[in-house]
Amino acid sequence: MTDSAAYRKALAERSSYVENVLIHRMVAALAGELWRRDPTAPFNIFNSEVDDSGFDLVLACAEKHRYIQVKQVHLNGGAAKFSVRLEFTRLPGSCVVVIVHTESELKIDHFLFFGASASEPMPNVETERVSVSPIKRGEDGKKRIRPHYRDIPRKRFSGPLSTAQLLDALFT
Repeated sequence: MTDSAAYRKALAERSSYVENVLIHRMVAALAGELWRRDPTAPFNIFNSEVDDSGFDLVLACAEKHRYIQVKQVHLNGGAAKFSVRLEFTRLPGSCVVVIVHTESELKIDHFLFFGASASEPMPNVETERVSVSPIKRGEDGKKRIRPHYRDIPRKRFSGPLSTAQLLDALFT
């Protein structure tokens, strides 16, 4: 079924479900890697109940906190950019993690990372292209611009990263 149009349609229509599965897999992989390194290290996981601040997840390790916006793309996906809320990019510890996964089994292949150290906001993105809404259109039929969002080109992301490398990017 994975080669069928119905399968691809389900991936698109159930993108929230897919992202949720992938977030759980990512958190489990990061927790497992941290446990392997130091089973006494504190690791806290907080989920965002409302998606109005730009982040999906907060991870804390010792004194460092990461506000993470999660994006997902399958291995054959050609996403050239990722839209991010400007206000979120100014938050210390903010970052974007792209989970690159297999299309058929939703297994994580690798990660892409955009951010700075855990105490710093993301690198400046204000000069990047203003995002357009993928769905909403104005009365003239043109896609609406999203003035408070910017498209970060994929080439600005670090990666491909393994789970161990992502853990380092987040907390070292």
